Amino acid sequence: MFPLEGIRVLDLMTLSGYCGMELADYGAEVIKVETPGAGDPLRTLAPLKEGASAHHAFRDRGKKSITLNLQHPEGQEIFKRLVAEADVVLENFTPGVMESLGLGYDALSAIKPSLVYGRISAYGSTGEGAATPQCDLIAQAKSGVMHFTGFPENPPTRIGFSISERYAASFLSSAVCLAVYHARQTGEGQLVETTLCGSAIAISEDKVITYGATHEDPMRTGNAHPLINPYDILKCKDGYVAMGISSDAQWAKFCDAFKCPAEWTTDEKYCSNLVRGYHYFGDLRVKLEDLFSNYSMQEIADICDAALIPGTMCSTTKEALGQPQLQVRGMIQSVQDKVLGNLEMPGRPVKFCGYETEAPLSPAPAVGEQNAQLYGALGLDSAAQQRLQQQGVI
Repeated sequence: MFPLEGIRVLDLMTLSGYCGMELADYGAEVIKVETPGAGDPLRTLAPLKEGASAHHAFRDRGKKSITLNLQHPEGQEIFKRLVAEADVVLENFTPGVMESLGLGYDALSAIKPSLVYGRISAYGSTGEGAATPQCDLIAQAKSGVMHFTGFPENPPTRIGFSISERYAASFLSSAVCLAVYHARQTGEGQLVETTLCGSAIAISEDKVITYGATHEDPMRTGNAHPLINPYDILKCKDGYVAMGISSDAQWAKFCDAFKCPAEWTTDEKYCSNLVRGYHYFGDLRVKLEDLFSNYSMQEIADICDAALIPGTMCSTTKEALGQPQLQVRGMIQSVQDKVLGNLEMPGRPVKFCGYETEAPLSPAPAVGEQNAQLYGALGLDSAAQQRLQQQGVI
C-alpha cells in the first residue's frame, strides 16, 4: 500500500502533468479532466510514435481520464459534483480563468470545505505580473538562471530541460500532501500555489545567497564552480570527465590515487580549497588536463570509484540508462503503453522501506477512458452519458 492511497485528485493541468504524476506514483487516484475530443495538448507533444506522445505516456502514467467541457454550464455542475467526492484539485491555468468559470477555490471550497486546491502559475495569482503567460524558458530568464549558466564568453544559456516546471510541480506535490494532512486533522482545506519563477529562484540557492552576502552579481563560470575546485568538466584521452572535489581531504585522496606530484598537496597554491580556487583557471586546470590526457574516461571513473572520490565520465543518455545502480534502484522502468508499445521511462525516485518489490507503473489512459466508470458512479447512466456526449459536455 502506497501512502497516498485513498486520496482522490482532479487534475486539470494542461501541457504539464508532473504534479499529478507524482501523486499517482505514490497511490493517489488521479483523475485527469480533459477537453472532449482531442484532450490535453500534451498528447500531441513531440516526440511522437504511432501518433502518440512519449511525454504524455510518462507524465500521465497511473492516472484515469475523463472528458468534460468546463465552459458548458452543465459541465460546470458535473465538475462540482466531482469536487464533492474529491480531496484535491490541480490546475495551471492563467490566474482568474477558473474564477471566471465559477470554479475557483472560493466556490469549490464552499462545496467541499476540506478541499486542497493546488495551482502552478508563472509568477503567482496576485500582483501586476499575475496574468503573464508561463513557460520554462521565460522563468529561467526572469529568475537569473540563464545569466549564470554557460561559459563567460558565450550568451546566457538555458538549462537543458524544463527545470522550473519540474521543480514547481514537485514543490506543489509536497505542498498538497502537507495540506491534505492538515485537512485530515482539522477539516480545513486551503489553496496552495507554486510558481515557475519562484521555484527557479528557490533552487538557485548558492547564487542568491552569494549575492545576498556580497552584493556582487554571480557570473557564468562554465562547468567550473566559482569557489570550489577542481569541481569541473575536464578533457581526457577519449572524452570528458566530471570531477567534484569539494574538500581538502578529497583533494588529498585524489592526489594519492592519481600519483600526482607531491607539490600538489604541499604547495601553498594548491594545499587548501580556498587557494586552489584562486589558482585553478590560470594554472591547476591545465595541469589536470595534462594528467588526464594519459587516461581514458573509464579508467578515470574506475580509479575514482576505487578511491571513493567523486569523479566519473560524462555519460550520454544511452550510457546513463545502462548504469547498474540505476537498475538496482528501479529507476528505469518499462511500461507497456497501448499505442507506443514498450516504453522505457524514469521510475519512482523515492523508495519506501518495507517494499521489497515495487508495484509496476501503470500506463497513461486514453482520452476519456474512465468516462463510463466515473460518470456512472455519479449516477449518470449510459443514456445520460450519451446525451452529454452529443451535446459536447463530456
